[in-house]
Amino acid sequence: MFQSARLFVVLSALVTLILITQVAVFASSGTYQEAAANPDQKSTAETTKSPKKKKKKKSVAIVPYVVFNPGMSTAAPVTVQSVEVQSAPVSRNELSAERSPGVHVSPTGITPSGPSTASLVISEFRVRGPSGANDEFIEIANNGGADHTVAGGGSGYAIAASDGVARCVIPNGTVIPNRGHYLCVNSGAYSLASYPAGNGTTATGDATYTTDIPDNAGIAIFNTSAAVDFTLANRIDAVGSTSEANTLYKEGTGYPALTPFSIDYSFYRDNCGKGGSITTFGACPTGGSLKDTSNNAADFVFVDTNGTSAGAGQRLGAPGPENLSSPIERNASFAANLLDICVAAASPPNRVRDFTSDPANNSTFGTLDIRRTVVNNTGGNVTRLRFRVVDLTTFPAPSGIADLRPRTSTAVVVTVDRPPCGSGTSNVTVNGTTLEQPPSQPNGGGFNSSMSAGTVTLATPIANGASVDVRFLLGIQQTGSFKFFFNVEALP
Repeated sequence: MFQSARLFVVLSALVTLILITQVAVFASSGTYQEAAANPDQKSTAETTKSPKKKKKKKSVAIVPYVVFNPGMSTAAPVTVQSVEVQSAPVSRNELSAERSPGVHVSPTGITPSGPSTASLVISEFRVRGPSGANDEFIEIANNGGADHTVAGGGSGYAIAASDGVARCVIPNGTVIPNRGHYLCVNSGAYSLASYPAGNGTTATGDATYTTDIPDNAGIAIFNTSAAVDFTLANRIDAVGSTSEANTLYKEGTGYPALTPFSIDYSFYRDNCGKGGSITTFGACPTGGSLKDTSNNAADFVFVDTNGTSAGAGQRLGAPGPENLSSPIERNASFAANLLDICVAAASPPNRVRDFTSDPANNSTFGTLDIRRTVVNNTGGNVTRLRFRVVDLTTFPAPSGIADLRPRTSTAVVVTVDRPPCGSGTSNVTVNGTTLEQPPSQPNGGGFNSSMSAGTVTLATPIANGASVDVRFLLGIQQTGSFKFFFNVEALP
């Protein structure tokens, strides 16, 4: 099931024009992305699953898609899937493609799809996990554009289930940073308390509870802690399944009801805008921002670490609960440049295709290695840096679509030719990124997985204007057209 790859370069916006050819950076509240497509659909191998990446192209406020043929033995013309893309010959041998002049990035970002109905939203949750029915969490995100100080009726904002009983209360006076999170967990069996969060912290609950939330039950957050006032007028946000009868605890018809498997799953709010589609290419419609259309079925994506079919769509991914200490999405404050801007994005050292089979590490058909120079434009030191996968081709990818598996990588030393181009080369260390666990991800990373830059710490921060060279290693389980987008998460 290993089809020749196609390369769709999706460009997006950050704050600066950056030369990035393959892993396209998509920003504006944005996302960094890489995509590829095969112009003549020629199959090169067969498969298991393997995602491919995108490339970037220079353009203003447009996202061009460039295609390239990774496995062809002869050069083939690149086709264009959008405006403002120049055609260029496809490179051969590599799971990559042609050169793309750069990407335009916009500082303010893209408005989320659909109306935003609240500054706070339920951003991720589950009501069961590998530890059983009480392995639960509910994550609240501040989607309002500014820091939010809790000021509710009674003692704060209640997070309640459809039985009308509050599980957690966010206390009055709590400040949830813009794009930050608040985490409520069932302390009886929550199994993700050691998932990495901030500097020396983990994803422990900011608040806890012990009463189980039934499978497929609705959940809502209210601007009061008084149960008598749990009404539509006081509701901030809600999510529930199609089997939830109480409409106060869901939006729209609800998400598809799940078969109650005790797996490592979660529903997370779509931060790309494609509904978790593996086969939909192009830029993320939301630019990396959270989608809020007041329709749970459209706004949430189901993932689990085994790509299980449990009734709400099937895709490889991982829960990634975040609390008040966790890094915050900061796409607009970072640039991701080619490691070597004197060379095409699809060429080494910017992108390296290794054909060495490594089935034990979800790389049956080798790996795709993308290197970038990430620049801190936040205005201050950055002490924690990670990248969250928001869109990619992965399991279960149909024939002709790549199945990629993000994996941990180590530092490598590579030779670069940096400006003034042609004046000489030098060696640089490209730091590896770590697939963050738990949950255990034996099949590799997927949607919603996070990859950290471990060299960025309190002791070794990135100063404003400074940069760090990083690599993203993707195992290939099936070849074909591919895409890869990530959000940048950071702490000052």
